[in-house]
Amino acid sequence: MAQLYDLVLLLDSDAPSERREEVLHEVESALSSQGAVESRHHWGVRKLSYEIDHRAEADYHLIQFTGSPELLESLQRTLKLADVVVRFRIIKVKPGTPAPPAGRTSEPEAAEAGERAEDAEGAAAEGAAPVA
Repeated sequence: MAQLYDLVLLLDSDAPSERREEVLHEVESALSSQGAVESRHHWGVRKLSYEIDHRAEADYHLIQFTGSPELLESLQRTLKLADVVVRFRIIKVKPGTPAPPAGRTSEPEAAEAGERAEDAEGAAAEGAAPVA
């Protein structure tokens, strides 16, 4: 049985979207040819905790895959040479590890959703129908 891995990719958010998609497609092709892609998660453009090469934000991707040690070596070599990749990390997933979190929504949208939920709860407490 092949080992399950997480590949976290931080791509340059200033690069053209076609180039980012091309790199993602190349990575997924390599993973599919020598292993198996289990799941893909696009977490969107997020602010970095600290600047990397004068970049303040990056496009986050998580790809879960199974593969061999030879696949890891070739993948690392390829990702080190890719100009769009800001950072990457390959992590061995231990059995029993919970599923990865879904991509979170932007803060203003989440705040609005929270306010709407509070309004609906208040209206329900008063016995009135919630207003959408």
